[in-house]
Amino acid sequence: MKQCLVFLSLLLLSIRTLAADQQEPSYVVAPALSSSPGFGNGLGAVGLLFFRPDASDELSPNSTLTLVGLYSDTDSYFAGAFLPMYLKEDRWRITPGVVSGRVRSALDVGLESTARFDNEFLGAFFKVLRQIQGDWYGGLQLFLMDQRYQAKNAAGELYFEQFEVEDTTSATLGALLAFDTRNDQRYPTQGQNGELIFTYAPEAWVEDEAYATTQLSFASFHALGKESVLAWQLFGKTVSEDAPYFERPTLGQRGDLRGYTPGEILGDHSISGQLELRSFFTPRIGGVVFGGLGAIWEEDLRSEDVYPSYGLGIRFRIQEENNVNFRVDYAIGEDDQSGWYISVSEAF
Repeated sequence: MKQCLVFLSLLLLSIRTLAADQQEPSYVVAPALSSSPGFGNGLGAVGLLFFRPDASDELSPNSTLTLVGLYSDTDSYFAGAFLPMYLKEDRWRITPGVVSGRVRSALDVGLESTARFDNEFLGAFFKVLRQIQGDWYGGLQLFLMDQRYQAKNAAGELYFEQFEVEDTTSATLGALLAFDTRNDQRYPTQGQNGELIFTYAPEAWVEDEAYATTQLSFASFHALGKESVLAWQLFGKTVSEDAPYFERPTLGQRGDLRGYTPGEILGDHSISGQLELRSFFTPRIGGVVFGGLGAIWEEDLRSEDVYPSYGLGIRFRIQEENNVNFRVDYAIGEDDQSGWYISVSEAF
């Protein structure tokens, strides 16, 4: 996909330009373990480079280059590069990124057998936020995505028909409004963070019909003593009638409830809430307990469209300077749904 190669070139150019000005960068390079119901159990590597493009800028958070590659026991893989940059005393927030991968899904959606299919994807995005006033930001986001699907059995073909799964190449332009008072980007102990995104894909930018999406997230963090944090999040998404399969809300994706396999429960509208208590028992070892409720539906919201989630987790702080935590969570959902979640970032 030519557009993705252009985005990758911009990302590499940004890295090269900023590297000349950074002062005293720090980094983390470690084996990457990942586990989730959709992707499987993965092993790979992750690298995080923390730096300040302008050494005289003491207000901006550290910019971070993240490189990650994973391969899982389901023969799935993921590779990504992300570069959130905080510039001009945090008046500008610019984030380019590229992702590529394959997910080999085995979904239980009530058919006679498990629906098996492959999803290969290649995407790129460029997000720009400008400070409006105080803690408020506004901006734009360009997102390019190429999705390819291949059914591996008859149930997979039936799944494609039921949920209108088709190969898709699309580009969306989004308008963003954000609010951020967090005291840290990776592990906040106080403050709030909210973001409203409206995206539109005109007919000329997609292979099928034009469509729109609206997504809202809000998280709040409250220090309880010196070593504990109470965090909660609200998340919602709605899509128009002609939105492609990969845009539709599904339980289990990042930003939504843990404990569910992405792709098994889908709809056109979703809303969820999570509450999480985070505590560190020693300078490097901590734990979390969490719970939440989510709803996902197509036309009318009913009681059977509401799903619970709860679980426990442990944390290992692998770099104190930038609050980099290794996360291991186990979440339980409804109807024997459950899953492990392993990463170097918090759930929200």
